[in-house]
Amino acid sequence: MLIEKMHGIAHSFIGKAIFALIPVSFLIGGMSGYLYSSNDSFAAKVNGETISQQDFLNRYNQEFEARAQQEGEGFLAKTDSVEFVTALRQNLIQRLVDQELIRQYAKELKLGVSDDMIKRAIVSDPNLQSNGKFDNTRYQQLLTQNGLTSDTYAAILRNALTLEQMQNGLADSEFVVPAQVKDSAQTFFQKRIARLATLPLADEVAEQKVTEEEIKAYYDANAKSLVQPEQAKVQYIRVSANELGKLQPVTETQIAQYYQENKAQFISQKLAHIQLATEKEADAVYQELQKGADFAELAKAKSVDKLSGAQGGELGWVKDNELPKNFEDAALLLNVGQYSTPVNVDGAYHIILVQDRKERTLDEVKEQIADIVRKNLAGSRFQAVEKAVHAKAAESSDSLAAVAEAAGVKVEETDYFGKNNVPAALNFPNVTSAIFESDIANGGANSEPLTVGENEFVVVRVVDHKAEGLQSLDEAKAMIEQFLKREKADKVLAEKAEQAVKALSADPTKLPAGISFGEPQTFTLVDNKDPVLYEGVFAIAKPQDGKAAYQVGRNSKGDVIVVALERVEPTLDEQELAKFSTQLVRARQGELQGQLMQALREKAQIEINTSFINQDDSEEGAAH
Repeated sequence: MLIEKMHGIAHSFIGKAIFALIPVSFLIGGMSGYLYSSNDSFAAKVNGETISQQDFLNRYNQEFEARAQQEGEGFLAKTDSVEFVTALRQNLIQRLVDQELIRQYAKELKLGVSDDMIKRAIVSDPNLQSNGKFDNTRYQQLLTQNGLTSDTYAAILRNALTLEQMQNGLADSEFVVPAQVKDSAQTFFQKRIARLATLPLADEVAEQKVTEEEIKAYYDANAKSLVQPEQAKVQYIRVSANELGKLQPVTETQIAQYYQENKAQFISQKLAHIQLATEKEADAVYQELQKGADFAELAKAKSVDKLSGAQGGELGWVKDNELPKNFEDAALLLNVGQYSTPVNVDGAYHIILVQDRKERTLDEVKEQIADIVRKNLAGSRFQAVEKAVHAKAAESSDSLAAVAEAAGVKVEETDYFGKNNVPAALNFPNVTSAIFESDIANGGANSEPLTVGENEFVVVRVVDHKAEGLQSLDEAKAMIEQFLKREKADKVLAEKAEQAVKALSADPTKLPAGISFGEPQTFTLVDNKDPVLYEGVFAIAKPQDGKAAYQVGRNSKGDVIVVALERVEPTLDEQELAKFSTQLVRARQGELQGQLMQALREKAQIEINTSFINQDDSEEGAAH
């Protein structure tokens, strides 16, 4: 039993990696919530231990903001869908439950981390070091930025290191023997050299004929299974700031004004600095400069920024927004050749020297500024259009004409489509939801503007809606005809290929009519480009006595193929086998981790507050 096995190995290892089931961000971002008591209602209960709603919301907001920054408007557009947001929340609560189960199990195993281990972990953390030594300033900044006390941070580390022990226990408990590695490698990495003779299905389908009687007979036999999915036909408009920007005129006056107001953007400065840890040290160095000391020599001797200090403090050419704002602002106030008084930048003190300065002229940056101004104007125009469209969509519910006029675009119209084949211009969760699941689904009203990208939205109107139902003979006729033609074509080609296989197996020197093999190809399972074709190639028995083995196969397009397997080559050398062994062990460890999590869940009492997780304000309650 897996849990009993873990008890036996719990105290036999020293950790090196955070438990793979729970990423570091999950530990730091989520686990700290359990260090505090909470009086709010619960999000979930795990064996009597509460995951509070506040902890859940804190973690949800962190993840939401992180994904919004990474994925931009594409992610925000998805969050207009209630189903999408609910799925996010349900996924998070399950991960929080898993975290709590692991925390409880680590406690049950009596896995401990001493205070000395905590101290060593902090002091040896590369992120908290300067020049290879522990930097208390960086440590304090970490605590401040994350709103933590030293005790809280120590508690987080204690939990992380405890889970680390569990991870290494799993690693130590799983191994594979050389024979297993070799057998697996022979399966996954063998190379099969084969030639293919392809009989295209599409060409044969074009040759087939289907009668009206055959179509009706198929319909009569299969009418109950011929379901027409729910479909909609819609009109829509699409508005984007980019398209508005292309039509936005920009004047010479606007360009000149932007240049004057934003000159810093077009200035490059060659800078040097001396960085000191404290204001007192910075004032002392500044006084030395005032007395005539050489800037470069002081930078080499005194700057705590050793990388630039070794170069006399030089930072090279710097453009706008490449350094902290107050650093750049201080530099812009200096003349070339002048150095600053000590400047506080994020707790460190800098004496800044302007070595040179280049300023691009208006003519040099004119086109660049025109694009910036045009984009800014388009953004303002977009907001105004969105507001006007929102009003018109509600006022003129009988059509999209007035809405399109307010936006300055044309009304587009689709053919009928279902949820599984939404046109690309409308294929967004919030738009699909509006078309098929909202109040506008049955027609007679316009949607509100629906975000589909950064500064981009659509307004849709359902022209016609067809509920799911059985297709009539006329509706199903084209599909049935194509299906029967394909069925006939496949039968013809399969018979031709089987006859070719028999003939070639008997005498490989006589190529049957209509069969033409291509050049030899190499097939490996790790480079599976066509699962259907590769399955057929790897199902063929190994050739014997140097003779090719023949078999009928197919590809993912439905083409029938005569496969001539010429040979099977050796797999991996010793070095590659060793690497594969490591990968195989990791895969086994992943399986073991999954089994552990399943075992913990099976014996646990888990209660989820589904009303809270699903944001159902109409009812209160919880479900197991």
